[in-house]
Amino acid sequence: MEPDASLDLAYKYPFSSEARKYVSSLGAKFDASMLEMGKSRVEQALQKSSIGYSRNIIGEVKRKSVLSYVYARMLVSALGSRIAVDKYVAAEAKRSGDALQEETEQNMIRIGKELGISIEYSGSFSMGFGDFLRLSPRNPEYALVRQELDKGVVYMQKYKAARIIQTAIRREIAKGLPIPLKDLPKEVLSYARTIKVPVPKVSIRIDENRYNWIAKLLATPIADVRHRTVNLILAPYLVNVKGMSEEESTKVIVEYIERCKQIDPNTKVNESYIRYQCRYAKQKGSKPLTRDNAAELLREVVDF
Repeated sequence: MEPDASLDLAYKYPFSSEARKYVSSLGAKFDASMLEMGKSRVEQALQKSSIGYSRNIIGEVKRKSVLSYVYARMLVSALGSRIAVDKYVAAEAKRSGDALQEETEQNMIRIGKELGISIEYSGSFSMGFGDFLRLSPRNPEYALVRQELDKGVVYMQKYKAARIIQTAIRREIAKGLPIPLKDLPKEVLSYARTIKVPVPKVSIRIDENRYNWIAKLLATPIADVRHRTVNLILAPYLVNVKGMSEEESTKVIVEYIERCKQIDPNTKVNESYIRYQCRYAKQKGSKPLTRDNAAELLREVVDF
């Protein structure tokens, strides 16, 4: 492949083999100048749910963009937030998905096969039945009854093939994230502190006004009493008052505990414990503590 074409692929698909070859050619030397570009990439993902992509840029900008992907992965890992990682992965996948929409058939097949998808093109795109079931979005448009099938092969238009490849891209980008903190350079850990992580918003409806103090609690990291705060207040509130799913509730509480750990990292509250408490609260239909009882429980750590 011509150098310009190879760089273009690496720019559009920074998880690809072409991108890895380019980064590897530069050696493993830490480049502090790339931290700012990596930070911008992460902040776009967290604040706008998208990362800038343009096909009309010069080669030098493309080279820096490929490298900034590596630093963005380190920076988002350093944030210690599962929600931040998920938003970053989704934004990176969307960026590459946007590139796919205007991609040549040959390159779409190249990227698809690199991701392990049995994709071909002959007037329309086709892929194996198993890949289609594994990667197709949960959308009525992708229901099997609406697809053209023949002998274990599904035929489709370009936009559908691109959307399915985007799902595989998202899974590929998510691999290895978050990078363990012990494996990150100290410069990355320090610089990550300059990134503002949006606090999950929990809206309050009129009939929930008596619980508005819990929304304020979610914005107030605490250094102690975290186990009981999760199982007696937060899990019942999010699941049974807010009506959030177990998965959504778990993500909000995990993010909250991560912010609590910035005050005091010593805690045994982990994601499996949080998920269990959300499931248990849903099964029992339990409601959170009253404000007065919560004030008694948290009197040493929160000023009510």
